[in-house]
Amino acid sequence: ATPRSSARQLVREALERYGLNPDDFGQFALCDVVGRPGGGTASSAGGWQGEHLREVGDWERPLVLQELWKPKAGWSRRFEIRRRQELDRAGD
Repeated sequence: ATPRSSARQLVREALERYGLNPDDFGQFALCDVVGRPGGGTASSAGGWQGEHLREVGDWERPLVLQELWKPKAGWSRRFEIRRRQELDRAGD
C-alpha cells in the first residue's frame, strides 16, 4: 500500500492475497474502524472492540486518511474489509 493506493485497489489486492477472486471486489468494502482496547466491556477484556465504523469510498486513499486524521488518546483505528451485504443489513 502506498499513499496513492485507492480503497478499491487495496480490497482487490487483499482478496488476491487470500486466494479469493479479485474480480469480486465489488462485494467488499474497506472500512475505517475506530475502537478501544477491551471495548470498555468485561466480555472483551484484552481484545480490541470497534465502536465506530465508516465505509471508505472506493476512490479514497486510506493511507492519506490515516495521516490526516488521528483518533483521540485512548482510541485506535484500523482498516477492515467487510462484505457490503453485511454493511447494508447493519444500516437498516
